[in-house]
Amino acid sequence: MDNIKMEKVESVKQFGDMVKEFKRKYKPVQSNCYLMPGEVDSMIRNGSLYFGRSEKGLYFQVKETGCYRLYYYLSSDCRPAITKQDRCVILDYVFRGNEEIGLAKAGCDKWEQAGFRPYKRYLRMECLRGNFIPPEDQREKESKYPVVPMTAEDYPAVLALWEGSLDGYSTPFLNEDEFDAECKNRRIVGMRLPDGSAGAVAVSIQKGRTCFLQHLVVSPKFRGLGMGRTLHSAVVEVAFGKENTDKVNFWVDEKIKGLLTFIRDQGLYATA
Repeated sequence: MDNIKMEKVESVKQFGDMVKEFKRKYKPVQSNCYLMPGEVDSMIRNGSLYFGRSEKGLYFQVKETGCYRLYYYLSSDCRPAITKQDRCVILDYVFRGNEEIGLAKAGCDKWEQAGFRPYKRYLRMECLRGNFIPPEDQREKESKYPVVPMTAEDYPAVLALWEGSLDGYSTPFLNEDEFDAECKNRRIVGMRLPDGSAGAVAVSIQKGRTCFLQHLVVSPKFRGLGMGRTLHSAVVEVAFGKENTDKVNFWVDEKIKGLLTFIRDQGLYATA
């Protein structure tokens, strides 16, 4: 981001205040930013979150190993003030309902014209309490592959599973201390294989009355056995087992058509 002065974000409040101020000043606003306060706090503690401004533009840069992720807020009549660079810059997009309409609202075309290409596109979905329909074989699958909280001792195996199944750009994994903390908060669960290792892992966080299922990964060696849908359903069931949870939100890679079909069959649907 050589053409924009970038400074470290010092607090979640600072991040939130900048976004609120920008939204009040410029309407309508186009954005690809969907960062949760917990994520922002983790990035700040790691010293990896930066911000910059241009006329009618607010930019957030997340420094990862080998790349930068770029999130933005732009006035609808503003062009990107950041140009494409040689280093790897990632743009993630989350859309609701119709992809074409969602990406247009986010101003995706502006970035494409500036030389950027969206790295990942995710369909935002949610399930309301009372709408969830677990699969008929849920208990049978769980008896074979128990869904249990992960522990600090699982870190090497889970990290290997993560690195072997997902790209490190759009889904960077936690470091060992962060993993331990999330395990203690019971935010990371997995499906145990007979040898004690994890064949699938899910990461979720609670914010207010909403549970956010952030990531779910299944080992390539065990795909096709129903682990993904079983773990997904287990996370949703646990969330709705809490009285203060009204809905579960998550994002799905729009290219995974089979998973989208399964999720809709469960009573989950894309939000409008």
